[in-house]
Amino acid sequence: MFKVAICDDNEAICSEIENILENFFSTELIQYEIDSFSSGEELLGELKSNEKYDLIYLDIELAELNGIVVGRYIREELLDDFTQIVFISAKPSYALELFQVRPMNFLVKPFTDKQVVDALQKTLELQGRQTRIFLYKSGKIETRIPYKDIMYFSSDVKKILIHRRNGVDSFYGKLSELKLPVSDFIQIHKSFIVNKQFVVRFKFDSVLLSNSEELPISRVYRKTVRDNLMM
Repeated sequence: MFKVAICDDNEAICSEIENILENFFSTELIQYEIDSFSSGEELLGELKSNEKYDLIYLDIELAELNGIVVGRYIREELLDDFTQIVFISAKPSYALELFQVRPMNFLVKPFTDKQVVDALQKTLELQGRQTRIFLYKSGKIETRIPYKDIMYFSSDVKKILIHRRNGVDSFYGKLSELKLPVSDFIQIHKSFIVNKQFVVRFKFDSVLLSNSEELPISRVYRKTVRDNLMM
């Protein structure tokens, strides 16, 4: 079980992070649990009762018991260097105070979905637990393909074609129904969703993949593709 805690006295922030994580886990084969806390006292109480978390998104500016105090308790009192801590703040000026807590990352509000997911992915990678698998059914046969082997998806009437490094698979469905991690895939056309790791160059109206295939970018997706691939 991969356990995540979110601690922020702003309920909207907790909900935002939880939704981002839920969206990520919807495409993974990982059992997970997410707990949200509105104060440092609540989180600390859970930790004192021997609850363990793999990853904690922790607001610094909590009302009474702030995030830095909670972080120090985890490192110095619990002697826990396993739990990854991602601090969240509206201010970017905490470098020296955070040094002893050894956080994985520091997110400045407003943060992006990608920043939240990057921390999660890094934690999973450090633990060797990330599966990154696309699962689909063709008839009664279930197939699992690592995301890293999928170059792009395309639509063909009522079928979805999966273009792999070494061939093409297909199953019945619509591209709009696919649940894919936005950190890996981007839609460039109503008929194409590409794996960003295979994009070697993109122009105003097309992307070039590492296998020399060139796919069109439709007008509707041009700004999104440009903003995403230039990050």
